[in-house]
Amino acid sequence: MIRARLKGAFRIVRLYWLLISAALRAKMQYKFDFVASLLVESLMGTYDYLVAAAALWRFHTVAGWNIYEVGLLYSVSKIGWGLYRVFLEEVDRFEGYIVRGDFDSVLVKPYPSLFVLASRNFALERLSFVVQGAAIMAISLKGLLPSGAVSLAAIFHLALAVLWTTVLFSAVGIATSAAAFVIVRIEELQVFTQNATSTATLYPLEIYPRWLRNMLLYFIPLGVGNYVPVRYLLGKGGTWLSLAAPAAAALASMAVALKLWRMGEARYHSTGS
Repeated sequence: MIRARLKGAFRIVRLYWLLISAALRAKMQYKFDFVASLLVESLMGTYDYLVAAAALWRFHTVAGWNIYEVGLLYSVSKIGWGLYRVFLEEVDRFEGYIVRGDFDSVLVKPYPSLFVLASRNFALERLSFVVQGAAIMAISLKGLLPSGAVSLAAIFHLALAVLWTTVLFSAVGIATSAAAFVIVRIEELQVFTQNATSTATLYPLEIYPRWLRNMLLYFIPLGVGNYVPVRYLLGKGGTWLSLAAPAAAALASMAVALKLWRMGEARYHSTGS
């Protein structure tokens, strides 16, 4: 049985890779347009960091964080958000499937519904978030490494933080979309659980009231993905467990999200379309 499951998982991964490759080839038919739009969107999307940078330029630090340190927080969160949107864009748009009755077309496929949704749209234009984050991370590391504020080993932990932040964003996105099985309209819920929280994690949690910090660390634990490990790497608090916390939070959150998705899927009533 284990061998059969592994074989099935390998088949799904292989199919997923083929679909990603096909989507990339389709985008690359218009290479200049794709690259140009990616760069333009990347530049336009840095306004939220520029707002913080302007304040830091004037006051030097915010809650004890300088411009490069905030840049690390920003970059980890922004890259994680971008990767989530690249691979799970259709999950983010799931409300439409319930409103239009299109989820029936997902269920007739011989694959898990989340896989079918994920494979329907690889939003490569969302790589603009990844480009933004990577650029800010490079600038921040260039400013922090010479002073010894962070070590080269921190780059490895930052990469892990990006990975677990991506999983956390995915878990929150799946859990939020699962609510559509019950309440149908989830746009306002997404603003609260995803848009507002993703913006909040771009900055040090010290600037927020305690109730909001607790929400971002325990209820919608996106802050565990970037704030907790980055704070430790910069010597601002925490223990070595701060580096393990993102993995634990991400895996637990994904388990809860998948459970909620299965529960919602079980109560879905076909429209007959």
